[in-house]
Amino acid sequence: MTDIIPGDAAKSLTLLLVEDDMASREMLFLSLNKLFKRVYIAADGAEGFELFCEQKPDIVITDQMMPGLSGLDLMRKIRATGSKTPVVLMTSTIDNQILLEAINIGVERFVPKPFDFDRIRETLENIAVGIVTGRLLEQHLQQEVEQLRYRDVYNAIQQESARRKERHVVRHDLRYQVLQGAGEARWGINVAYSPRDIMCGDGYSIRNLFDGRQLIFIVDAMGSGMSASLTAMLATSFFNYQVENLHLWGTFTLRIFLKRFSEYLASMLLEEEVLSCGFLLVNLEKEEVKAAFFGLPPLLLRGLDGSVRKLCGENPPIGIYPGETRISTILLSGVADLLVMTDGVTDAEVLTGGAYREQLENDFRAAPTIAALQRRFNKKTDQSSLDDLTLMHLRRLDLNSEWNWRGEPGLTLLGLSSTTREFLEALAMETGLDVVECDELEVTLNEALCNAFEHGCLGIDREEKVRLQLEGDYEDALARRTPLPDAGIVLSATLWRGAERPLLLMEVRDTGSGLPGYALSTEAEEGSVNGRGLKIIRCYNDSFFICKPGGSLIILKTLETGGLYGKI
Repeated sequence: MTDIIPGDAAKSLTLLLVEDDMASREMLFLSLNKLFKRVYIAADGAEGFELFCEQKPDIVITDQMMPGLSGLDLMRKIRATGSKTPVVLMTSTIDNQILLEAINIGVERFVPKPFDFDRIRETLENIAVGIVTGRLLEQHLQQEVEQLRYRDVYNAIQQESARRKERHVVRHDLRYQVLQGAGEARWGINVAYSPRDIMCGDGYSIRNLFDGRQLIFIVDAMGSGMSASLTAMLATSFFNYQVENLHLWGTFTLRIFLKRFSEYLASMLLEEEVLSCGFLLVNLEKEEVKAAFFGLPPLLLRGLDGSVRKLCGENPPIGIYPGETRISTILLSGVADLLVMTDGVTDAEVLTGGAYREQLENDFRAAPTIAALQRRFNKKTDQSSLDDLTLMHLRRLDLNSEWNWRGEPGLTLLGLSSTTREFLEALAMETGLDVVECDELEVTLNEALCNAFEHGCLGIDREEKVRLQLEGDYEDALARRTPLPDAGIVLSATLWRGAERPLLLMEVRDTGSGLPGYALSTEAEEGSVNGRGLKIIRCYNDSFFICKPGGSLIILKTLETGGLYGKI
């Protein structure tokens, strides 16, 4: 297919111009009428919608501030018809609410007023090229089946390369790690990152700073496809670049960091582009978080008593003309957990109608973990129409409870099994576990306690375990080997009822050196005797965290069924 000249593309399309100012309308009509096959004009939103329904234009460009129907109102009515016609919004004010609503509705571009006609022409011609290109691809689909087959092979290779690049750009320095806070409080950070396809407009990075604090970044680029993916990757890459060079700054402040980030974006974004993102500077020793949100959905915060509140960001999405940044402070002294997300979560369509933002707060109140929240989200939303999704969860791991349990198993396979059975009986008396949850917990504890026994108490390393398994001597070795001096295991558990569904926190601690780094960074291969325990634990529970120094594994599981009935 030959390259399409922007001017030629526009000449084959029709345009609807909606502008209430007569002088502006006439001036735009005279200029745009030379570019397009035909230009329909309307003096207000109501007339514009009538013309849209009658003429079915290829592109719509509309003013925002108009009597009667505003530009946003017109866009809503157009989208309500099911039309995906590109809409360009002309606005003289950079209003946070207008920008967010326009992005949610699906605005194609923004054009500032007073407008520069050259920029309007360039914007409309670029959209026209996209429309004509799509139509030509449809027309030639049957003729190019064989060519597309080979192209698909090529694209698959390129997509896998892009996927590896995305995995490389997003960072999580603290995956599965316990963070130490004030008063020996422990915290953990989980991320749920679900790209819709290979061209993902979301990104994130969680970095451990040189001074012991944590800096968290989450980004949601405007639009979709290649442009959004490039913007998200460039923004995330620059964030990582700044973090990795913070030691050169001397003194680090979040405000200076944000200023440099905004300056970079101003040079990288297009005139009509904006970027939604958020920054969290976490200081667990001081039990505080410095937060700066730019156009993201509200942060959800749960107190130790189970109360939930929303914290809205005070900054509009970042554009090429950034304003003054507002940074807020969140105190963590009475906080159990907090949740940050992109609008792919809040804007998701619910199967019964409406957007998920209307149910999010109630589901967060019920779900104590990000995994439990995801289960509710997946059941309620239309999975076929989801956008890119990113959720970040900062959770306290030490929670006061009226129910606690502790046991020290004998250092034999029989002793481990006996302790597991005692724990499950005590928990069932407290919560009314169902059969499935009981089985999942039994498998989990068998894996966790056996791992603590073989590595922490018997000193069996990875290589020796592989050899024993291949020789068929593994079970006998566990039975006959003498534990190391002063070896021991402790199983402790807490049942926290700060959410509507109880959260079970189990900790298995041994006297060994703990899990090696490779156990957390690599997945268990098919047929491998190593790594399967953590894979099983991850499968049957919400999350887990490793505490250093020493061997300590903290496992979180939401009790979805037994918790409904309370104590039996």
